[in-house]
Amino acid sequence: MNHVVSLDELFHKRVFRIPDYQRGYSWETRQIREFLEDLELLGSNNFHYTGTVVLHALHSELHRMDEDGNQYTLVAIVDGQQRLTTIVLLLDGIRRLLAKSTKKDRALSQGISKNFIAARATTGEPLYKLNLNTDTDHFFKASVLSDNPGVEGANISSQRRLEFARKQIANYLLNSADQGSENGSEWLRSLYKKVATQLRFTLYQVEHEAEVGVIFEVMNDRGKPLTELEKVKNYLLHASVSLRISNEPNELAESVNKAWAEILRQLMAAGLESSADEDRLLRAHWLTHYDPRPRQWHGSKSMKDRFALRDHREDKNALLKSLHRYTEELRQDCFAFCDAYKPTRPNTFDSFNACPKIRLEIIDWSTKLVRIGVVAPFLPLLIAARRRWPEHPDRYLKLLMLCEAFAFRVYRVMEWRADAAQSILFRIGHKVRKKKTSYSDMLSEIKSELAHRCSDDDFEAEINPRKPSNWYDWSGLRYFLYEYEAALASKNGGSPRVAWGELSGRDLKDTIEHILPQSIDGQSYWERRFNKRTHTLYVHDLGNLTLTKHNAHYSNKPFPKKKGKIDAEGHCYAKSPLFMEQHLMRWNHRNASSIDERRATLLNWARSRWAIDPGSP
Repeated sequence: MNHVVSLDELFHKRVFRIPDYQRGYSWETRQIREFLEDLELLGSNNFHYTGTVVLHALHSELHRMDEDGNQYTLVAIVDGQQRLTTIVLLLDGIRRLLAKSTKKDRALSQGISKNFIAARATTGEPLYKLNLNTDTDHFFKASVLSDNPGVEGANISSQRRLEFARKQIANYLLNSADQGSENGSEWLRSLYKKVATQLRFTLYQVEHEAEVGVIFEVMNDRGKPLTELEKVKNYLLHASVSLRISNEPNELAESVNKAWAEILRQLMAAGLESSADEDRLLRAHWLTHYDPRPRQWHGSKSMKDRFALRDHREDKNALLKSLHRYTEELRQDCFAFCDAYKPTRPNTFDSFNACPKIRLEIIDWSTKLVRIGVVAPFLPLLIAARRRWPEHPDRYLKLLMLCEAFAFRVYRVMEWRADAAQSILFRIGHKVRKKKTSYSDMLSEIKSELAHRCSDDDFEAEINPRKPSNWYDWSGLRYFLYEYEAALASKNGGSPRVAWGELSGRDLKDTIEHILPQSIDGQSYWERRFNKRTHTLYVHDLGNLTLTKHNAHYSNKPFPKKKGKIDAEGHCYAKSPLFMEQHLMRWNHRNASSIDERRATLLNWARSRWAIDPGSP
């Protein structure tokens, strides 16, 4: 059944729930602004078509009843949740302002609340008209709709968008009510009338969620087109209906909805909610399980073509089995995907809890790979290893360490493009998942490709050229120095005392100190030790660079003043939280030979740190 209804009619005796398999609130400034602009342009006697709402009555749920004896049907919003959530936020903002006005306005405020925000249940508890998915519902009610928000802060992006949407709408209402007319409450009442009675929705009510798979794919929420992940889900739901045998329902739709609820929950918890993140997950899953050739991946189209209904008319059961397997594999791969990209979030690598020491090392080395900034080429390998050897965290750790060496040597030292070697790595990952290679052969193949892309001779030529070179502009500099800092901290029995985020989140000039300053004009200490030629030669040399938190303080001071003393005032190397700055205390003065000496120390460490392991695994 479908027909055109007003918001009043849409909300009449319905309580809405956004299922967990739907994404969280995603509208941002532009979508909200355009919606409000449409309302401004809407004449008092006109109607505005707002879009389609697809509902599915949850017949298994008990009807809700308010204190006046009105019964409400609980319905799931299959499409239209972004618009309806925004409209509820707008009506709540109008309600909030009218509640501060005249008696007449307060009565309307109470009516808005009862009809669109929350009636009162027979138990005395609020009967909310709109209930969001699990990850955001409590925050929505306690911090966004509440007149007295609690201290709970937004901790995931959908919550932050809800919080910002409330503020954007509140500012719009305040400014427009002040400027719109001499009587702000009249403008608010007029706006309420537009929303409640002049907006028009095409309402589709379906018996089964799966039946909306086809029509849903051509819909979108005001500038928010469907993502590839949503298209895949909708095709699976559509397939579950098309593959019914003798009109008997199958379990595919239920499996898909449960899997998508888990996938979206994991992505949201990891902060990987963008469409690009979802595309990376789908792509990595496809390369791992189905086809390792990256050029053959065309998003949801690849999945639809492989599992085309027209090709399985004679064997529906086989296709159903394949789609169940696809769904479950994607759900499980999502855990490995999120762990790879966000290894420091709570509960990562839980499957390795039986080996807590190795698990912590896995988190550490996963974090290193993320810091290098090249994770995607290794995703099929990492996913396949997690799935192939789930009870062998030691194997996953050794693979991670090799991937980190590969990423640093190939993508940072040799500065190959991020897609270099990925076809080889994808193929190895696919073979691992299909059990067409052994663990030792997997490592050998990766090492062989690493040696081809960055042999020891290549590595040596890049890190130790015939003369000092410009290391300051090298994309791997901060990572190199931070790993050296970690090595020094380990020798002292601990971890770095300055977090990576304190350095990576700031400009390079704020976190890299030139011990020999970039400008020495008028500085007698430095001019006695460096002429223009040697200054140019050494100023950006590796031996002259260190991580720092206080670059602006050091400026072009003489080296003894930069060193300072423990009891000196202000910032100095002696009091630095960074071990590498404290190590500079070993030298009394700074000249070309001391820079050469420090560079040699750093490079000797680097040769060992990023060596290709020649031994057997």
